[in-house]
Amino acid sequence: MLPHAARTWSRAARSLVCHAAPRPAAPTAMPATSVLASRCFAAAAAKKPKMEDGTLEGRYATALFMASMDKLDKVYADLQGLREMMASSQEFKLAIETPGIEPESKVAAFEAVCTKAGIDGSVLNFLKVLVENKRAHLLSRMIDIFENFYRAEKNLVLCKVTSAAALSDAQKSQVKAAMQKRAEGSQLIMEYNTNPALLGGLVVKMGEAVLDNSVSTRLERLQTQLLAPVA
Repeated sequence: MLPHAARTWSRAARSLVCHAAPRPAAPTAMPATSVLASRCFAAAAAKKPKMEDGTLEGRYATALFMASMDKLDKVYADLQGLREMMASSQEFKLAIETPGIEPESKVAAFEAVCTKAGIDGSVLNFLKVLVENKRAHLLSRMIDIFENFYRAEKNLVLCKVTSAAALSDAQKSQVKAAMQKRAEGSQLIMEYNTNPALLGGLVVKMGEAVLDNSVSTRLERLQTQLLAPVA
């Protein structure tokens, strides 16, 4: 969380949203500043992400990723900070998504919060491009995609464990050790959740694989077998 930056943004965002007014439709051509910013991304390109995303949001996230290879950890951390601010500040979210706010005012607010939070210049440049191209409302999705790129680059795999009741620390360690053997050298990011409807057992999702050993699923399988016609 970035408390000082969040307060700075909240003040700026409150003023921006309150004074937002409809504007005439802008020309569809990309502004010159956006062209220059895009060239900066291309010039810094060193390596494409290990995974592809051909969506509009994916193309923007790819451009930022390629421009950030020499400071990938820093850019990733800054994007996570922005995500936290979006989740904790409704004013921040509104200011990003409100189309009637003048681009110059949005850029000024981004500059203020990024300076206060020590956010990398390439991230600020990226945010300016989004504002100028009227894509700022897609920022959250772009951060999600960048996170996927980052995890693939760092060989990180998300492992979601769902149990009927909260697991103890010892149980979590046992689950992690068991799943690490299946990870084939990848580093696991463990996430634990509870769902009483499982009744017991575990449901583990690691990457695209799902291991369901919950009591509820076992009961469903047993019921299916019992109701099946006798051969």
